[in-house]
Amino acid sequence: MELRVLRYFLAVADHGSVTAAAAHVRVAQPAVSRQLRALEAELGVSLFVRHGRNLRLGPAGRRFLPIARDLVGRADGAVATMTALAHGLQVRLVVAAHATTIADVIAPFVASRGGAVPPPSFVAAAADAAYELLARAEVDVAISTNPPTAGAASALIAEFPIWAQVAPTHAWATLAEVPLDLLLREPLILLDQSFGARRVFEAEVDRIGGACEIAEEVAVSEIAQALAAGGRGVAVLTDDPAYGLHAVEITGASGPLRIRLNAAWNATHYAAGPIRDFVAALAAYCAG
Repeated sequence: MELRVLRYFLAVADHGSVTAAAAHVRVAQPAVSRQLRALEAELGVSLFVRHGRNLRLGPAGRRFLPIARDLVGRADGAVATMTALAHGLQVRLVVAAHATTIADVIAPFVASRGGAVPPPSFVAAAADAAYELLARAEVDVAISTNPPTAGAASALIAEFPIWAQVAPTHAWATLAEVPLDLLLREPLILLDQSFGARRVFEAEVDRIGGACEIAEEVAVSEIAQALAAGGRGVAVLTDDPAYGLHAVEITGASGPLRIRLNAAWNATHYAAGPIRDFVAALAAYCAG
């Protein structure tokens, strides 16, 4: 199955006749007709139904249409990317990261760069899923709070403190830090398991042999903060305080609890240079 034949098929589907399609692709009408017959023979189905002088997609043709568009679109995208590389132009990267990381870290970074470089495309994915997308080459960069997978090129982007956030009326509202074992005596509002902060927190709890009372488990950090502000418990998260909350640093057995944000990519990626530049710029933004 050749791309040029798929282009003929799409042209007929879009223009409704072989004559109009041939004019669009600038190929003689008999050649377009011959190639379409060959395509139908190769697929073993009839793609079009004739209505007078016009052709309309049949049932098989309607099923094949999005497949053909996807294949041609991918090919055109590959050519555009390679052409950009050949001329030293910036490549539009595809980045997988948790939705919160995209909103709170990467989006502000992209905004800070203005229109200097093409912004990345983003795919929201949990920590493990980001690396899985990278392994399948569906994204160029995976950003995750999990350690990078073996064999991938990687870099540390940033470390963020994990806070215990309390209402202004809470007894800890004037403290700078609180020991983990003392925190475990409070009802806690935790983010779900897709968040790296939750996994790091629970790993430290297990390390000291502790246990916690989970008052609420939520999927949105702003909801956790709202519940804490309402006195439902202490929120454990990495976000900046909101709703008048006070952020208290949590200290574990080895010091303050931190979460590491890592970037990983394929070292042999055709755009390894632009990827390294992107990751380095993101790390510098987070550090500044």
